[in-house]
Amino acid sequence: MIQIQLQGVRKVRRFIEGLPKNMEKEIDKENGKFIKDVQKSAKLRAPRMTGELANSIVVTKNGKSWILEVKSPYGKYQEEGFRPHWVHALLPTRNKLGTIGEAFNIAGFAKVSKHTPFIKPALEHNLSKLAQRMGRATRKAIGGSK
Repeated sequence: MIQIQLQGVRKVRRFIEGLPKNMEKEIDKENGKFIKDVQKSAKLRAPRMTGELANSIVVTKNGKSWILEVKSPYGKYQEEGFRPHWVHALLPTRNKLGTIGEAFNIAGFAKVSKHTPFIKPALEHNLSKLAQRMGRATRKAIGGSK
């Protein structure tokens, strides 16, 4: 007669039942670290004429989602580009800086022709580390090495 006796089945069951919660928690932590690294990189890459664009890059959490948002009205145009155009110095900036002329110390008109992407390069720079982060989160969730 062959007899098999299993010990610790309850521990294994508790571990397996708790794994999705632990996995989700650890992945969420790593996602938060990832998006904050992207934010930091984007802030460093954003044009610095006034500093408004860099300061408008914020990270928030909405439920289970992390959101990177550029709150400056011209952030989209800096990132994606625009058709070259002339801007009058008396045009308001929509912030505490007053007019375009006051913000950039110009009079008359200024030609705006250059855009500088800052979000896409920040993402590209940090995406290479994402797989490592997810692996680390998985190891932490199952109780392995950090």
